[in-house]
Order: sequence, then C-alpha cells, then structure tokens
Amino acid sequence: MRVVLALLLILASSSSYAQGFIDQRYRGWLWFEDNRVKEEQKEAGSKEKIDTPITSAEARAEIEQFAKELEELKFMMLARPTVENVKAYKDKEIAMWKHAELLHDSWNMANLMYPEQRDLINNPVNVHAVKMKREVDTQENGKKLKELAKQFDLVLFFSPSCKYCQAFSPVLRTFSEQYGFNVEAISVDGKKHEYFRTAHIPGLIERLEISVFPTVIAISHDSKTAFELIRGYVSISELEEYSLLAIKYLEGKKNEVRTN
Repeated sequence: MRVVLALLLILASSSSYAQGFIDQRYRGWLWFEDNRVKEEQKEAGSKEKIDTPITSAEARAEIEQFAKELEELKFMMLARPTVENVKAYKDKEIAMWKHAELLHDSWNMANLMYPEQRDLINNPVNVHAVKMKREVDTQENGKKLKELAKQFDLVLFFSPSCKYCQAFSPVLRTFSEQYGFNVEAISVDGKKHEYFRTAHIPGLIERLEISVFPTVIAISHDSKTAFELIRGYVSISELEEYSLLAIKYLEGKKNEVRTN
C-alpha cells in the first residue's frame, strides 16, 4: 500500500502531470475511459454529419452503403464467428440503433414544433383517447345509419331451407331494430319468413340474377336508387361496415352531381 501511495505522489509531482493527475479524474488512464472519450468524439462527428445538407440521391446512396456494410459484417460474423467479427458487427448495429434513436427524437421534436401535422383527434395514440374516439365514432355512425334507414328499405332474398339464411335472419332483425330499417323478405318458394313480411314474386329472383342466399338489397323510398348491400351470412358489425360504405358512396355520387 505504501509503494502504491509513493508512486501516486511521484506521478502527481512530475512535470509531465502539471495539469494534475487527480484533477483529471483518471480520464484516459483506464481503457474504458479512453474508449468513452473516443465514442463522444465519434458521436459529435455524427451529429455534424446529420446537420449537413444532403440530396435525395446522396441520401439513398448513403443508406444503401450502410445496409451493404451491415450485411457484409453479418455474413462475416456468421461465417467466422470470432470475437473480432462479432464486435465489428455489433459496433455497426449500435451505430444503426443510435441513428434510429436520433430519428425518433427528431420525430418527436417535429411533433412538438409542428403540431398541425399531428392529428391526435383522428389518430389518437393513448389508450384513453382511442377509447374516446371509438365511442364518438360509434355515436356518429349510429346517427348516419339511422338517417340511411329513413331513406332506404331493405329487401331480404332468402330460401327457407338455407342454413345460412336461418342463421342470418336474427342478425338482420337485430340490425333493423337497432337502426330503424324496414325489412321485407322475398322467398324463393313462397314460404313466409319467421320475422319479416314476406312476398312471393315469381321470376323476380331470376330477373335480378340472384343466386346466393341470403342476399340483401337496399331500395330508396322513391325507388330511384337500389344496390346490393350484402350477400351471404355476415355479422352485425359487417352490416354496419357495408352500410357506412354505402353512405360514403352515395354521398360521393351526390357531390359528383353537384359539381357537374
């Protein structure tokens, strides 16, 4: 212990350590401290590079070159898994992740500086906002579907022996009751539907070329507009989805008429 202390005193009083060995806090003396200095210098150089203007062609070339070098190091590591090759690959991978972290930080800073580019109303990110948006959307969509029900009736084409028709019937009944749709049924063989008023019109199914049951067609109250809403067995959520798409389509057609 006395020998070590004497050595430190000699080093501290040496002219080559005029700045003070103890005051420098051993920086550069231990190997990991020396590496830390080099890393700091390297990061400072990378920051200067990031701030340098670049063309799109140069940017593409730079990224492609980095990806090529990373892939080559990976193959070298896999083919010759020496400590040096593993370290070389990990160093390159660390550089990649640091670049990704810088991109993440810049992305967040851009969100702060340019809030108009971050639509947190239509694209919420936290759990509570997502839940709130879902509730608001459900209410708004419900209003739209009820408005559609005021303008369109639904006609169900079914076959009493069809198992899909049997499974779909209570789904359509719940949907129609929830949003106020009037539903009438067209039977392939004249048998009455268990839930809806039924009509048997010979030749109608053939003229409309309906070959899949169940099929639901929406017809406007003025009989000027008709379209197939769904065919086959679907859920209530799918009925809602297709009905909302129909609303969007109809609104688009109205806008076309106005512009023309």
